[in-house]
Amino acid sequence: MEKEQTNENSWEFHLTDKIAHLSKMTLEMHTEFWLSTLQTWFHGYQTPEEYKATIWGREVDLCISIAPLETPTEKLPIIEEKSAKGKNELLPPEQQAYVDELKKKIKALKKLLPPKVDEALEQRYLDYMNAERIKAIIQDCTKIWSNPDLPVEEKISQLIPYKIELYDLVRNVQLPDDLMRADTNISITMATIQFFAQSVEKNAKKNKIKTPKQVRQLVKFTNDIITRMDEGQNKLNGVERDMTKEESKAYDAYLDIKIGARSALHSFEKRLELYERLWEMPSVSTGTKIECLNEAIKLIRKQCGKNLEPRCPHESLIRKHLKAISGYMNKLEEEGEAIWQLRMADELLPTANAWREDCELPALSREEFALQVELQSVHIETKEKEDGSIHYELELFFQDTEDTFAGHFLYADIEDHEVKEITLMG
Repeated sequence: MEKEQTNENSWEFHLTDKIAHLSKMTLEMHTEFWLSTLQTWFHGYQTPEEYKATIWGREVDLCISIAPLETPTEKLPIIEEKSAKGKNELLPPEQQAYVDELKKKIKALKKLLPPKVDEALEQRYLDYMNAERIKAIIQDCTKIWSNPDLPVEEKISQLIPYKIELYDLVRNVQLPDDLMRADTNISITMATIQFFAQSVEKNAKKNKIKTPKQVRQLVKFTNDIITRMDEGQNKLNGVERDMTKEESKAYDAYLDIKIGARSALHSFEKRLELYERLWEMPSVSTGTKIECLNEAIKLIRKQCGKNLEPRCPHESLIRKHLKAISGYMNKLEEEGEAIWQLRMADELLPTANAWREDCELPALSREEFALQVELQSVHIETKEKEDGSIHYELELFFQDTEDTFAGHFLYADIEDHEVKEITLMG
């Protein structure tokens, strides 16, 4: 989990364990001025107002409060300044913990990297295909195709015999699964043959020149084998599916960063967010994921070297509580919306039907009322206990979409995994 300071008395934490689908969390110091004592009291840390998160596929308000031991207190924590660090010194605790997590991911991903191609096996098949002759043909084809003095019709006429010979050389090749990958000399050879075969066929059609069936068969053969090679390579690389449009945009942004394009000059936060997204994408290869993880580590180390803003006084405690909160929220997510809708209906249906009766409306069944219950906001407060354990209180605020209760919220209170109360509020 990596932390950076956003403004005075406010810090942003990058989470190793997401909370309600959020990969980062902003927390600010929570203080109140008490007129009774004419002093400012420190309560801990909380999310800013109007913070949003996604729970059960719905965007809701989220309020998180973290209270260190012996709070509230009139004694405000001391905010220390960071000092510049040498290359060999450890990062601040939060950043170091986050980097350590990234290193673990890299170690695990390296075990998934594809094995190197069996060079002896590949050479046997290159010899079987007569790779030296194929190489000579490709060189001759390149000279013909790049000759500016030859008209297209003449180029096609000269290339066709070569294409027929190439088809005869490769058509009976049955590559084993171990060579069905796109990172071999055979795959490069096939891609080059495909390029020339497609060029001849495309320009022949454009100029209404009839080609022998062997040329069309060569195009089909190379298309098929390269498709199978790409599929095999994706499987080796851990690519589970094609990229979506949004994923493709993210990957293009990553390529811009690699080549140093102007569009790649994102802020530290944006660039780290991009890396975090890429290494989670099922459409990205294992090698690219490792690259992104390494780039994220470099980025964090670089940022820490120039980031001398105030340090959060309770970094370690906050990291501990955020990890616990992630577990609490995961449990809520796993229970699911339907379970909680029925749970609220079980407690409040009699009251709902009493209100409906007063309004001369028909009574609802348990299931009908449950479908009207929607989550609006989640409040979670954690407190550090003397024994080092964490006490938490989770408050859920639901709304009846039919407004049965005239604007009142449906309220549920959970403490340390136990439902304490379900009632109306407001």
